[in-house]
Amino acid sequence: MAFVRQWLLGVVACALLVSVADQICPDGTTRKLVRFTGGLLLLLTMLLPLKRLQTEARATDADGYCEEVARLEQELSEERENTLRRGIASELEAYIEDKAEALGATVCAEAELETHGGVPLPERVTLRGAYSEALSEFLASELGVAKEKQVWIENN
Repeated sequence: MAFVRQWLLGVVACALLVSVADQICPDGTTRKLVRFTGGLLLLLTMLLPLKRLQTEARATDADGYCEEVARLEQELSEERENTLRRGIASELEAYIEDKAEALGATVCAEAELETHGGVPLPERVTLRGAYSEALSEFLASELGVAKEKQVWIENN
């Protein structure tokens, strides 16, 4: 309501100023020029709130846009991290299976990763196949997967 009151006061003050300028101006071309300029000034005063509303609308749109960008950046970051984790887990599983084969064992590995300092590291490994002490030692010493976090599922 204060906005409308302020706007009306501005329009009335402008109209009063234009009227006074028209009255004190001599007849002829000068008066026509003062009336034209006063009319433009009055029109500008009346339309000024529209510009303010458009600016506020743009600011609101910009805020929404920034929030949407931040949300999409977060989703992209999460998706990138998940893709990285899946890729690392897949490579690690293939590496463990190759190492097992080199040690004379046949296993199917499933790795679970945990992020430490922004880096996905092996936390737990599930191995399907006959237990191999050599592979278990390798996992503990080279990959840092403690024997308690190695789950062996022997095929019957």
